[in-house]
Amino acid sequence: MFTIKKAGIDELPIIMDIIEAAREHLKAAGSPQWQGGYGPDEESMEQAIHQQICWVGLLDGHTVAVACLVSGEDPVYTAIQEGSWLTTNSDQYVSIHRFAVSSDFAGQGIATRFLEALKVEALKVGYRDLRIDTYPKNYGMIRVIEKNGFQYRGKVYFPIPNGERVAFQLIKDQVNAVKN
Repeated sequence: MFTIKKAGIDELPIIMDIIEAAREHLKAAGSPQWQGGYGPDEESMEQAIHQQICWVGLLDGHTVAVACLVSGEDPVYTAIQEGSWLTTNSDQYVSIHRFAVSSDFAGQGIATRFLEALKVEALKVGYRDLRIDTYPKNYGMIRVIEKNGFQYRGKVYFPIPNGERVAFQLIKDQVNAVKN
């Protein structure tokens, strides 16, 4: 059975194992995403847990995925290029960041199920505008994002080396259409 919940501090070691394995997978695939000291680290994940924005996916009670639901205006997202967001209410969206699935469960559809569950959770607390980004050559994540009904909206640039990301958005009405 697959469920999600807010992460507890006791889950930090497994969260970091999942993130480190994802970092190694990206590196092996030739992606600069999360490399060179950029990307989630233990301190930022501990802070996310304390802020109650870190979520974990559980398969039969075992932590198999992690992501953060971050609300509020993101300056990187505000500066979208080569496209635009469907809405302009900058303080009324939630961004999905630091998304990773355990390498032990790769290819089992966990990423798709986890992203779907995060969408539902965001809707429960009233967000109608969901946003997510990934490195342009992270084709697996792009497939998961698109499979979950998100639409490509343009590019955003984080102020780090290789900070280019492709950005996607899903509006509440679209979420309902995807679920039906």
